Amino acid sequence: MGNTNVYNLYAQECFPNSSIKAKEHGEIDPCEKEYVRAYLNLPEVQNALHANTTKLPYSWGLCSSVLGSWRDRPSTVLPIYKRLIAVQVKILVYSGDIDAVIPVTSTRYSVDALNLTTKTDWRPWFDDSLQVAGYRIDYEGLTFMTVQGAGHEMPRFQPRKAFSLVRLFLDGI
Repeated sequence: MGNTNVYNLYAQECFPNSSIKAKEHGEIDPCEKEYVRAYLNLPEVQNALHANTTKLPYSWGLCSSVLGSWRDRPSTVLPIYKRLIAVQVKILVYSGDIDAVIPVTSTRYSVDALNLTTKTDWRPWFDDSLQVAGYRIDYEGLTFMTVQGAGHEMPRFQPRKAFSLVRLFLDGI
């Protein structure tokens, strides 16, 4: 997708050599992952963390392809959801609406595959400022909520909405 940030379709891209000024409080710096990468590759940091003690010939990177093909997880969590619902554990599933990695549509297809009975159809939900924060649908045992303006790491992009979403779910609203 070129220079599009698939984790947040509206996020700025990082251009480390540009003269972009520091972000205001609460804004996400588009280069923050570059800062973390540089920091975690410092020899003194790796020594303090007891990391790369064998001095491997490559640097640390986010989602490194070195171990990228290793898997110790199921390809889907749907059977786990079914088992939890069967023993009456309530489940919250959410998707940010500007996430191109796991878009709302994909999450909806997955939830639909569970063939759950709808308790309450689609409707808006509101954050603590009484603004529409997204939309939700309630099934027997599972609530699915979308979050407006949130990317792949929803609490990172929309922390207030994340708090409201969890609070509503825990309060059973």
